[in-house]
Formats: sequence, structure tokens, C-alpha cells
Amino acid sequence: MVRLTSLLALPALAVAALILRGPQEPLRPSTPQEGVGPLTRRRYWAEVQGCTRTPQDIAADWRHHLPQHAPKALAWFRGLDHPVPPISQGDRLWILLLCTRRARVVIEHVDDLDFRARTLRLHPDAGTSEFRVLPGKRAGHLVLQVESVMRNQSHFDRMAYVLGVHALQRMTWERVLDSVAAFSGGQIINRGHESVELPMLPRVPELVAGEPA
Repeated sequence: MVRLTSLLALPALAVAALILRGPQEPLRPSTPQEGVGPLTRRRYWAEVQGCTRTPQDIAADWRHHLPQHAPKALAWFRGLDHPVPPISQGDRLWILLLCTRRARVVIEHVDDLDFRARTLRLHPDAGTSEFRVLPGKRAGHLVLQVESVMRNQSHFDRMAYVLGVHALQRMTWERVLDSVAAFSGGQIINRGHESVELPMLPRVPELVAGEPA
């Protein structure tokens, strides 16, 4: 019985060692084509009214203070290349997920109303997350949105996602939206989320954020 238990523990130890060692070229940007499983688009949004700050100020604060907007128990952010804020295009961020899993991203795009982060090889996912402030037609009305287009980095990460990590991701981004909405000075009047999984085709330009059609 003891011998059987020891044999069963070997695969778990091997997986743990692989995770701790990390991938080759850990700071190289990754794409969904490098991942495993279906291509997954996840979108989280919150409709806010009564904002006392401009959409541009909200987007800038969201980017520069992303570490403060994120719940540290779920995703602890800090600068990899320099202390943050500020956070600018080309900056890389160090992330600790669930106090256990290492992750790294690079800010690959910045605009007045949005910014986009791409995963590096040292991350459980492969793809992009985009953070948007979408002004409404009325003054003080807008929509905050987080959209990720990714595949899991490994079969282990895919299994973890299916077993519950997806729920923790949702909780993380909903807390972020709550925090950004509070900074805006407005109140959330509606919110939602959606998740769509598709087979990974050779190219799906309309879904892969940041890639030209």
C-alpha cells in the first residue's frame, strides 16, 4: 500500500517540479496558438452612471493603478521593470495568482480609453486581456469592460481552469470593475459576463485581440 501511494505521488511531484521550474524563455510574449484547449473569449462588464470623472481620467487611473484595483488575495501585481505607477506601453508586470502561481504580462497597447496586456510565457494562459472605458451617450454614463482572448498555457492549467480557476478569474475581474467604478464617482446600475469557447483554428483574426484581420 505504501509503495502504491509512493508511485501515485510521483506524477504529482513531477507536475509540481515543472510548475516551479517554469517554461523556457519565461519572459517571451505568448499567443493563443501556443496554448492548449479551446480558444476562450471571456468578457466582463459593468454599466456605470453618475460618474464625476472623465472617461480618460478613469482609463488612466485604471492602467496606472491596476495593482491597487485588483484584489491582492487573488492577483497581486507589481512592476517587473520598475516600481509602479506609472504603467506605460512596453512595461512588464509581475503577478502572483492565488498566492501560489507565478505569472508575467507585458502592456502591449495603450490608448486614451483602453489598454491591453499580453501574457508572457510564464503565465497560466496564453493570449491578451483588454481593459476598456466605453463612454455612453449621456454625461456621466459609461461601460467598463474587461475582455480576454486566450487558451490555457498547458494541460495542467487547462485542468485547473475547468476545476474552478474560471470562477476565481471571474471574481478577480468583477472586483476590479467594482474598484474602477468607485474611482469614477458613479454607481454600477447593471453588470454581466459572458464566456465563449471555440475550437482553435489556424487563424481567427476577429477574435484574437490585437492581431490585424
